[in-house]
Amino acid sequence: MYGVVLWSDRQENRAVIWCEDHGDLAYYDGAEPKVQAGRSLDPGDLVRFDVSEGKRMRIVSNPQVVASEQYPSLAVDLAREGERHGAAAPCEGRSNRRRNSGKVVPLAPAPQGRGVSWQVA
Repeated sequence: MYGVVLWSDRQENRAVIWCEDHGDLAYYDGAEPKVQAGRSLDPGDLVRFDVSEGKRMRIVSNPQVVASEQYPSLAVDLAREGERHGAAAPCEGRSNRRRNSGKVVPLAPAPQGRGVSWQVA
């Protein structure tokens, strides 16, 4: 699966990833060796990974950075659009299972134009 890193903690080698299927977010817990021989996952990175269903969340394994900083402002853009449409933050207890609300968040890749496509629908 492909996804974009929304949040990461370099010290603990953890990350939260928005998945291409627009399902639940996926969590990388850093139990594996560092990504690509010491490279950490950073917000905005486009990554390829395996995903499995844990008891309470999706779990990422084997993450590989496809394009660094491809969507550096994605987390901020999503939060801003959520606020504009009256959505609660995930920590406020609302489920993100309303996937077909009909709202589209307009996003653009980093200006470098690395040729990797990420479509929000």
